[in-house]
Amino acid sequence: MSGYNLDENKGIFSLFGIKNLTKLIKQGAAMDVKHFKMYEYMNCTVLEKSENDIKLEMKDHTQETLFFPGDHVVLNYSNNNELYVIDGTIVYVFSINPPVIKVRMNKCEKLKNLRKHERYYVSLMANIRVSGSNKPFFAVVKNMSSGGIKINSDERLMPEDVLEVEVILDRTNKLVFSGAVVRKNKLGNYFEYGIEIKGISESNIKCLYHYLKWLGSEYR
Repeated sequence: MSGYNLDENKGIFSLFGIKNLTKLIKQGAAMDVKHFKMYEYMNCTVLEKSENDIKLEMKDHTQETLFFPGDHVVLNYSNNNELYVIDGTIVYVFSINPPVIKVRMNKCEKLKNLRKHERYYVSLMANIRVSGSNKPFFAVVKNMSSGGIKINSDERLMPEDVLEVEVILDRTNKLVFSGAVVRKNKLGNYFEYGIEIKGISESNIKCLYHYLKWLGSEYR
């Protein structure tokens, strides 16, 4: 099991690309943001921008404190009929109601690149249990494809572990499968894992494909 950036050589933008994207983003522009504790995207407005960070204000108020520094989010941004899907991390929370946050833009892809690699940036909750253990642990799903998912977790996993994975797709749908760790990367206080699908029921295959198709249509 190797340890490296799990998005390396997958068509993502370089740091230079992020800088170019920042130039395209205009103050006052509209964006959509998805936090892993949210079931839907929220509309937001760009208040400020710097080289790699962007300050956003949500248009919708919330009664819950969902946003904390270090949390993973996904941003969707359209410009000149091009759609950019951005993997980001909250670095500062200015206000809760309405939510005003600063996001560090880590990686970005155009929709055509996402389709090419059949992989989508997401921000979803997952409950994972190692076979033989009765206690599941929490993880954040950062991207997914028809072959597996990438997660962030502070749990230490081994390649021989058999994992039972439950991904919360929305209010009513869950994706359940068994998997194994095929990639690992240490990121600060937590780990980034690539989990390959090893066993999945027919109904869950349909659920996965339906969700990936929905992601593609939503990004349009």
